[in-house]
Amino acid sequence: MGGHLQLGLFLPSTSGGMIIADATPPQNKPTWQLNKNAVVAAEAGGFEFALSQVKWRGFGGPSGHWDSALESFTLMSALAAVTDRIRLYASVAVRTIHPAILAKMAATIDEVSGGRFGVNIVAGWNKFEYAQMGLWQDDNYFIDRYEYAAEYLTILQRLWSEPSVTFDGKHFQLQDCVSLPKPAQRLSIVCAGQSEGALDFVAREADYAFVGRLNDSPEQLRSVTKALRDRAAGRDRAVGAYSLLTVIADETADIALARKQSYIDRRDDVAIAEFLRASGKDINRADYAKLDPAVATFMSIPSIASSYAGVAAHLDALAEADLSGVCLSFPDFSTDVPIFIERILPLMKSRSHPM
Repeated sequence: MGGHLQLGLFLPSTSGGMIIADATPPQNKPTWQLNKNAVVAAEAGGFEFALSQVKWRGFGGPSGHWDSALESFTLMSALAAVTDRIRLYASVAVRTIHPAILAKMAATIDEVSGGRFGVNIVAGWNKFEYAQMGLWQDDNYFIDRYEYAAEYLTILQRLWSEPSVTFDGKHFQLQDCVSLPKPAQRLSIVCAGQSEGALDFVAREADYAFVGRLNDSPEQLRSVTKALRDRAAGRDRAVGAYSLLTVIADETADIALARKQSYIDRRDDVAIAEFLRASGKDINRADYAKLDPAVATFMSIPSIASSYAGVAAHLDALAEADLSGVCLSFPDFSTDVPIFIERILPLMKSRSHPM
């Protein structure tokens, strides 16, 4: 199909981003200034959205990967005040904040942004993030987390649209609960997940869903995207498909591949082992124990290392695979984002279509 491919920025709000390597970059201090500069540059370059993840515990090791993380909602509220057009998504781990509290937080940021705000719903897979706060009662949550998330989102949607909400569910009970102000319009919902339960959830509830895992080819992503769209269509809904992608670009493919290999050579095996150990507790991530170190270095997230023209061609192929958009991460946001805008964007055919 090959329509307009939306571009998003996966913000550098955690130390190390999406590459587990004991080097600088990709290790970074997730500062306000770094995130502000990246979003302002992305907005000026025509990116459609930016998303910050939620993270409450990292994986340690010499790199301290993800040990430092900015809180998503407060970060996006600040970014809303210094941007004008780009859409902003904050992530919530549903075990950590009651939906009635979150409903007012989101409505506040939507007001600050002038209607540019949406919420990324994270059911949560890392037991150790929540157990440290006493928020993981038992491992049944691995099984029923999307049921929990569905109740959570139902409450959010009702609080954003109804005068008051009384709700008697398995996980939440509300009595005549009021939340004002309301968002000026319906807030977009983003979700992710690859299990059967996750796909059912996003087909029912999401406006956009992150699809794909490991190093999926455009052809594989086309298949997953079609499955998602078919499920949504069966419910008379339309769900857009996003993919995460780490971009390593340079003048030539050889230089870019050498740069990627340097991260693999300097990978933090201690942090990777903890990442795999934590992932292995999730029944939906059992295959992570067998990840190749090169794949684990990039946290199983797809990556592209190529020339500027090669990266542009790959992104165009994702558009041809019927993805709605791609959310980009970089080893060094301070230099890589401006280079992407200057050297790669003009080469993309999928950016010549009207929005």
